[in-house]
Amino acid sequence: MDLVCHRCNTTLDPEAYYCPMCGAPQVRYVADEGEAVQIAAGAGTDVRATPTDTAGNAILWKMAIRIAALVGTGVGILSALLAAGSVLWVAVGAVVVMGTYHRRRPLTLLGPRVGARVGALLGLIAATVAFAANAMLLVVQRYGMRQGNEIDTQLTGIVKQAAAHAATMDPQAPVAAFTNFWLSAEGRIGLILLTMGFLSALIVLFAIAGGVLGAQIYRSSRGNKALL
Repeated sequence: MDLVCHRCNTTLDPEAYYCPMCGAPQVRYVADEGEAVQIAAGAGTDVRATPTDTAGNAILWKMAIRIAALVGTGVGILSALLAAGSVLWVAVGAVVVMGTYHRRRPLTLLGPRVGARVGALLGLIAATVAFAANAMLLVVQRYGMRQGNEIDTQLTGIVKQAAAHAATMDPQAPVAAFTNFWLSAEGRIGLILLTMGFLSALIVLFAIAGGVLGAQIYRSSRGNKALL
């Protein structure tokens, strides 16, 4: 039997939480056994949910992308302006994304897979923003603020420290060739890109972890109540 809207009798999809015609909310209940049962308000018709709903994998990507883009832009800029430890903000941002998504689509069965996928989306957006912001910041510092010497001094210190460590670990290592390459123009660019790439990877990993944590938090707080 097709599920219809209790207000305008429009035929609904099994995953519809609002009527596409009149916007009336539909009611769903989550049973104790983990089965999702959808009840059209006032209609008295029970329709068992699809396996996708029961597994908690049905993600409304348009909504998730909008929320992740808004939060990801903010945490990406923070990750660029602050130190590398600011990637912790990405995990917090992922929890915020899951909380916002839960409030806007409260009947989604949240689980680790949903949290990981939404968290990965946030991480990719935040990493892209952080990468672009870091690149723009370096350009401004080097050419706008005339801080090229300070940047080169920092890179030289990093290379020399790494070369000294390599010489300690292996006295036969070609330390001179290593140092000359990484102190060249190409090497410095490569070092900057590697650093930014490492930060991007950390952002994605922390976002996934935060998404899984957020899904668990809001899944636990929801319980088995009837939600509008």
